[in-house]
Amino acid sequence: MIPHRAGNLTRYLIAHGTSLLGDQIYFVALAWAAKSAAGPNGVGIALAAASLPRAILMLIGGVVSDRYGARKVMLGSNIARTALIGIFCLWATIQTPGLTALCIIAVAFGAVDGVFYPASSAMPALLLDSAKIPQTNGLRQAAQQGALLLGGPLGGVVLAAGGLVAALIANGSALIISIVCLLFTHTIGETAGKDEASNPKVHQQMVEGLRYTASSPIIRDTILIITFAGFGFAGPANVGLPLLADHQGWGATGYGILTGTLGAGALAGALTVSVTKRVPRPGIMAMGMLIAQALCMAAAAVTPHLVLAAALMTVTGIGLSVASAITMSLVQLNTGTEHIGRVMSVMTLGMVGLVPLAYIICGWLISAAGVTTTFALFSLMEISAAVIGLMLPTIQAADYPHAGHAQTAGTTSRS
Repeated sequence: MIPHRAGNLTRYLIAHGTSLLGDQIYFVALAWAAKSAAGPNGVGIALAAASLPRAILMLIGGVVSDRYGARKVMLGSNIARTALIGIFCLWATIQTPGLTALCIIAVAFGAVDGVFYPASSAMPALLLDSAKIPQTNGLRQAAQQGALLLGGPLGGVVLAAGGLVAALIANGSALIISIVCLLFTHTIGETAGKDEASNPKVHQQMVEGLRYTASSPIIRDTILIITFAGFGFAGPANVGLPLLADHQGWGATGYGILTGTLGAGALAGALTVSVTKRVPRPGIMAMGMLIAQALCMAAAAVTPHLVLAAALMTVTGIGLSVASAITMSLVQLNTGTEHIGRVMSVMTLGMVGLVPLAYIICGWLISAAGVTTTFALFSLMEISAAVIGLMLPTIQAADYPHAGHAQTAGTTSRS
């Protein structure tokens, strides 16, 4: 790997990881402040206020990323979020924020987040030669999982030790580190900075990006499958696990063990992808990993033994992480750089933007049918999506087009 490109990758990974770490601390702080202001209902309202704008604006975020450059959009998003955290911190110093103020900040933060995610997802395709993109996505997944594992506990410790203001300062500090790293990161092969007069309107670019996504069988099929599979995973993994631990009598300790082993498995899977030089038949491999992790998640819901359930959740994390890294690489490597932001915004919307809906449905199903049945139904959704994928010729023949990657589209420039 060329040294300056390795440095770019390192800086991007640190920027991506610390930004997500800051996000996790922020969500802990927001949830705690909302609980103090309005009780349990306030937590749900504040978190919904943060999640909905992010989902709504993701497609626009893809247009902005393609128009101005993914690095610049990540940088601008982090600067805007740092400013919002500064306002939040100042407000919390002067007086205790009420639920209305928390929701206003949450909406603004979520809107900026919606722009950040597509740009960050597009970056691996703009940093290195195509042959390194699958490994880069493994490293990106590892940075993401590390942030998810550390962010919640770190936010809780800082909040307990120094209160809301200290947690917000920790969040802002993580974002500042991300900003500094992005200032010294340069992309390659990115088409950005076009003459504004020659650019179509935002809605036209959005529609054109959707058409491009739908017109490519490998991109379209991969995104549809990972969307349905991710939907089937998100509900049980986030809403279902605490209720499963309670149902089995494992308590808070059991819940912590299940989430910890799930995260550890996801980190291990991401690191495995990052050191794997070649993945044979990646489309089939990804579908197989989705099926394996869905079966393990369903099995974890029926075993009465915590140790076995934890082992099954570890395999679940490995399977989802490997499948996510592979499918993201397949989409990136089959997308021209002039469309990469918009295509990744569609994929990110499927993987992240629909999560709140999965939470609602999972909670309702658990209330209506019980934990075991709900886990089985969501796992069946994942398995069905993966089996359909295995039947599609596009997924069967899917491969990494290392040579002549679509980065040749457009002019090569540094952003």
